[in-house]
Amino acid sequence: MEYLLIALVVTLTSLGQVLQKLGADRGLKQAVSFRQTVAALFQWEIMLAVICLASAVAVWLVVLYMMDVSKAFPFISLGFVVVLLSARFYLQESIPWNRWLGVVFIVAGISLLAQS
Repeated sequence: MEYLLIALVVTLTSLGQVLQKLGADRGLKQAVSFRQTVAALFQWEIMLAVICLASAVAVWLVVLYMMDVSKAFPFISLGFVVVLLSARFYLQESIPWNRWLGVVFIVAGISLLAQS
C-alpha cells in the first residue's frame, strides 16, 4: 500500500511539473505587462498544477505516517524520471545523453533502496 501511495505522489508531482511548463509556455509567452504576467498564474494549467501539487503533499503526509522517511524519500527521485520521460515524449523536448545516464543512476539507486 505504501508503494502505491508513493507512486501516486510521484504521479501527482510530475503531472504538476508538466502542467506548470504548459501554463508557462502558453501564458507567459504573450505576457508583456505585469498584469498579464499575474493573469497567467490563473490559467487552468497552473491552477490544476497547484491542485496536483497540494494533493501530492496530502498523500505524502500519509506515506510519512506509514513508513520511515529515510526509506520513502528517495523514491521521490522517480519524479525526475517521469518528468524527463514526459518532457521527451509529450513535450517533444530534446534530452541529452547525460540526462539519460542520470535516469539510469536514479533507477539503479531506487532499486538498491527498495531491497533494503
